[in-house]
Order: sequence, then structure tokens, then C-alpha cells
Amino acid sequence: MRRTALIIALLAVLIPAVGAEAAYQTLSPGGVVNDVAIAADGKYMVVGTESGGIVCLQRDGRVPWNVSAGSAVTTVADAGGYVAAGTATGGVILLDRNGNRYWTANVSGPVRDIAFSGDARFLAVGSDRVTLFDHRGEEQWTLSTKAGVPSVAFTADGNYIVAGSDSGTIYFISRRGNVIWQALARDAVTAVDVSQDGSVVAAGSRDRVLQVYGRAGGLPWAVPTGAPILTLALSEDGRVVAVGKEGGDIECYRPNEALLWANRTESDVLAVDVSRRGEVVAAGTAEGFVHLWSGDGTERWSFDAGAPVGAVAISEIGDYLAAGAGEQAFIFRTADVPVPQAGPTENAASAPSPAATPTTADGAGALIGIAGFIGVTAILARKRRG
Repeated sequence: MRRTALIIALLAVLIPAVGAEAAYQTLSPGGVVNDVAIAADGKYMVVGTESGGIVCLQRDGRVPWNVSAGSAVTTVADAGGYVAAGTATGGVILLDRNGNRYWTANVSGPVRDIAFSGDARFLAVGSDRVTLFDHRGEEQWTLSTKAGVPSVAFTADGNYIVAGSDSGTIYFISRRGNVIWQALARDAVTAVDVSQDGSVVAAGSRDRVLQVYGRAGGLPWAVPTGAPILTLALSEDGRVVAVGKEGGDIECYRPNEALLWANRTESDVLAVDVSRRGEVVAAGTAEGFVHLWSGDGTERWSFDAGAPVGAVAISEIGDYLAAGAGEQAFIFRTADVPVPQAGPTENAASAPSPAATPTTADGAGALIGIAGFIGVTAILARKRRG
């Protein structure tokens, strides 16, 4: 009777591990990761690599497809079942969620950033200029900016586009291509973002100043940051802007009000992202760490990715986080503290097959749980025979 009770207890403890979702998945996409994007619901991430790969990793560890872009993929985006990618040779590619190609177009100069409208019917491209395509791949207009455009953003309703240029100009553009207003920073603009309705525009530059504008432009709310801004992200509701700086500081502000919190990381902050309403903030650093904070600035966890983390992306409600570091891509479940894996991972570029070794939240994989149960059962059986 005691043996039966022990077996039942082991089943109760070990069998749930079989169905436990991994705390994170990782893969080697076959080249240095230049950018990542994540689906709004966190079901999958998309990776763009220096070797020209566009690879999809699902949160269960499966790799359903990988596509060759023909040249280095510099930026990727995901929206409404569409995946877009830009390349170092000026290529713009639109795929469906299964990796099938809809169309390919070309722009002047390397593609440095891309952004979908909320309904995914339009795609803004930053290169040597700003270009707008519709969902059929037809070019709607091109705006000359006299300098490269490293950052673009689109409002959810598709009515407005924001762009920042290497010359320090910030552009607020209508979907028809008319410049509604423009503003100047004193150095190259490194990142721009816009709220869902276009009522808040945030811009960061190397001039050590965060600028926040309203839809009408005018005088900005400007905050000295003490160090060049390398990256920023604005929550969809426009109530939280996260700023990553040279030297390792990350700061979160309430636009037009005040600093909410600040933290210091170990090195330059290369990438940041914010969930829809600012529930969580993520950052990647040059020292190779992924950091996750709650909306109040409390650090939830940090993870040593082993290489500079050049890209992060958070799902809409902040429950999943994608990151790219060196030749590795990661998708995390943010509720769990990730523990680095000990073993190697398969190369996703070799075949669209499972390429991840799952790690559960407590570090015990499902296979370990099954093996443990089988081993204990065998011991009990030998005791009965003895």
C-alpha cells in the first residue's frame, strides 16, 4: 500500500513537468542576429541575420520555417500575420506568417528600419530616405531626407509616420507623404517612437537630450539625459518612454511630466522595448545581458546571453520577450527567471525542424521528470521481486 501511495505521489509531482512550458527557448539561426521581432501574442519570434536568414522560432521551440533574403537582413517587423524584412542591399521583403513570400521591392541605400501600420496595410521603410509601401508592394511615395534614416515608427491607425535622420531632423509625416512638421536635434537622431494615436512622439539622439512632442509639433518637452541616447521605446498608450544610454543607464519617463525611475546596467544599452501599457521594460546591453524590469523599476531578472544583445522585443502585454545576442536568438516567458542551458542547440538554418532545448522555470526538463519516474518505478519493482 505504501508503495502504491509513493507511486501516486511521484506521478503528481513529475508528470506535470511533461506539459510544463519552457522558461525560454534558444536557437542558432546560422549567423549573427541583427534584429528580432515578436508576435503581439508572443507565440513566435522572427530573427534577421547577417548571413541573410529570416527565421521563425515558436515559443514551444519549433522552427517552422527559415527563408534566405539573399543578403544581410538588417531589420525585421511583424504585424497582423505579416512579416517584413529589410536588407543591407536595399531589399524589402514581405512574407506571410508561414514564410511564404508576397513581394520583394528595393529602396535607395541599406534598409535601417521598418515599421508596419497597425492594420499591416502599409509599411514604412527608413534607408537613405523614407519610403512607404502598401500591402501589395506598391510604392506610395518617397521622402528625401538629405541624410540616412535609422529609425521610423507608425501609428496604429496608419495615419502618421515618424522618422529620425542622421542629420538630426525629426519628421512627422502624414500617410499621404506630406511633412506636417519637422524638428531638430543637435546631433544624429538614433531612435524615434510614437504612441498608438500619434498624440505623443519621442525622439532620442546623440546630443544627450530626450525630446517629446505632441501631434501638432511645437516646442518639445526636453530632458537632458547626461549621455548619448542609443535607443528608446514608447508604450502604445504614450505614458511610458524608456531610454537606453551610452554608459549603461536606462531611464523611464512619464512624457511631459517627470522621471519615473532609473537603473544602471553593466555597459552601453543597445536595445530597449516596453509593453503596451508599460507593465514591463526590457533592455539588452553590450556586455551581453538581457534585463527585465517591472513598470515600477523593480528588476525581475537578468540573463547572461554570452554576447552583445543588439535587439529585444516584447509581446503586447509583456508576457513574452525576444532577444538576439551574437549568433543566438532567445524567446523568454517573462514570468519565469531563466537559467542558462548547459548543452548546445541545433542550427535552425540547416532545416526547419525543432532547434531548441527547453528549460523549465525551475531548471528541470520534462524528460528528466519522466526518467526519474521510470527509475523509481523500476527500483520498487525489483524490491517486490526480492
